Amino acid sequence: MLVKIEEIQEPGLELSQPIERKVLEQALAESEGFTLVSAGPLEASFRKVSGQVHLNGSFETKLTGPCRRCTKDVPLDVPVSFSLRMIREAPKVDEEDEEALSPSRKRRQKKDDDEQAEMAASFELDEVDAEPFDGKTIDLDPIVREQVLLALPVTVLCREDCKGLCPTCGQDLNEKDCGHSEKKDIDVRLLKLKDIKLKN
Repeated sequence: MLVKIEEIQEPGLELSQPIERKVLEQALAESEGFTLVSAGPLEASFRKVSGQVHLNGSFETKLTGPCRRCTKDVPLDVPVSFSLRMIREAPKVDEEDEEALSPSRKRRQKKDDDEQAEMAASFELDEVDAEPFDGKTIDLDPIVREQVLLALPVTVLCREDCKGLCPTCGQDLNEKDCGHSEKKDIDVRLLKLKDIKLKN
């Protein structure tokens, strides 16, 4: 999904566009077992402010993710919302173009480069949400991929009291008790600890 900067007029630009399934599937391929079921459209608004573009976006996704105890797939509703400031990248000048510049243009170019370097070196808290763009178009696909990964839950449980899997035989203890939990196997390396007597 590409948005041309020239399309963003004075009052801003409102956009509602379906997200290609492959964009989200590519993002989830890097996750821990999350699978896409469906996704709603991307609702986005763009505003030009002082040479930057402010982007607010949101969309809803339906996913499945593995329970961290029993590994069963759990249906999940994952809302995604974000606010970003898009900052134009400094134009790159290759060596041949640089040789062709007049001395005055070279001085201006060096001043611009120094200012860009100073901005990059300074760290401000409000710069954290800044994203670069080429000045002509904003590609929303990588933004959508990044934001869905950031929105994924850290922990997934099928239910709060999930008993998980038996570490001995792998039986799902929510379905039936395999009996291994009653026999507490002791690691042979720890048997000597049973003989230790503590003094009062």
